Amino acid sequence: MKRLSFLLLMMVFSHVLSAQQVTFVNSGKVVFERRVNTYAVIERFVKEANIIPAAQVYSYMLSYRNDNPQFWTDDFELYFDTTYTLYKPQQADISARAAYIGAVAYNNKVLSNLTSGEAVALKQAFDQSFFIKDTIRHIRWKLTEETREIAGFQCRRANALIADSIYIVAYYAEEIPARGGPESFNGLPGMILGVAMPHEHITIFAKQVDRQPVTPETWKLPAQGKNVPVDNKQYKKSMMDILSRFRLSSSWVQIFMDI
Repeated sequence: MKRLSFLLLMMVFSHVLSAQQVTFVNSGKVVFERRVNTYAVIERFVKEANIIPAAQVYSYMLSYRNDNPQFWTDDFELYFDTTYTLYKPQQADISARAAYIGAVAYNNKVLSNLTSGEAVALKQAFDQSFFIKDTIRHIRWKLTEETREIAGFQCRRANALIADSIYIVAYYAEEIPARGGPESFNGLPGMILGVAMPHEHITIFAKQVDRQPVTPETWKLPAQGKNVPVDNKQYKKSMMDILSRFRLSSSWVQIFMDI
């Protein structure tokens, strides 16, 4: 009996010791891949924007599927430490988007100060770019017990609604304490390594996490250039004006421009 108690005690001690040896990643770089299901969004886009007569949408989509890949993919980098995150494209590419939905959200850069709760972003929308200064987006997350491995990290799932009706699923890694994530997603107890917007047919998932020191020179603000700073509310108003000018009423484009 004493021997059994001793073995149980050693097992508990070993488990506690193992938990204490978890290595936290306090700085580094995450490479994200953003995927958009074009077969779904193009059909939604042409219907909502009334670009093609309703009777011709079916034949148009058959032709589109024959000539184009199902997914658009872009790679983005997120540099992080315990205070800052900087999200930017690896190589901005507008070739596919310019021909259909237009040049939006392909060159977004977002610098977030996780301590002060402030963010600076440079966002491209068609022929204009916007320099946005505001507070970090507040998202009311609902945590769950579901887990999933992403880029070698065990991640927990959380769900939320943004803009009142857009359902999002996120996966965060507690081993990376920075409460940031891709684009403007943040606020979970660990780095967000995966985001899915199933009804919008968009996913942003990490495919690589590099543990590395990040120097102060990394945290350069996106270049303001000739752009007049605006806050999020002013940006959304300008965005709606642009969509009206291009005669685009697609709700999907509005969502894609504002993620």
